[in-house]
Amino acid sequence: MAKISQAKIARDLSAVTAEKVFGWKDVRKYAGELIGKKQDKAGRWRKAKVPAYTSDPMHAYAIEDRMKQLGRWDRYDRELSRIAKNLNLPRDWATPEQKSRAAIKAVGK
Repeated sequence: MAKISQAKIARDLSAVTAEKVFGWKDVRKYAGELIGKKQDKAGRWRKAKVPAYTSDPMHAYAIEDRMKQLGRWDRYDRELSRIAKNLNLPRDWATPEQKSRAAIKAVGK
């Protein structure tokens, strides 16, 4: 069985977060980075680099803002609390990866 690196898992999770939570399209790896298309304020699709939602705490805060914007805060909070409880951690200590996983589950329900 092939080993999968943590960087690849984080990259894949960031791609799923960008698509399902933030509405990006055509997210793919190009020259070692994730790129995709997102809408600008005028509604046009622009190519951009996908933020590292699963490894950068600053980008993880955007996840919480997006959950509030989508009206999914309660589901997100419940999922994140469940994930943190399984690891015997307070909810506030959740990692960016855990926040991404909770957001994906909250949007998918």
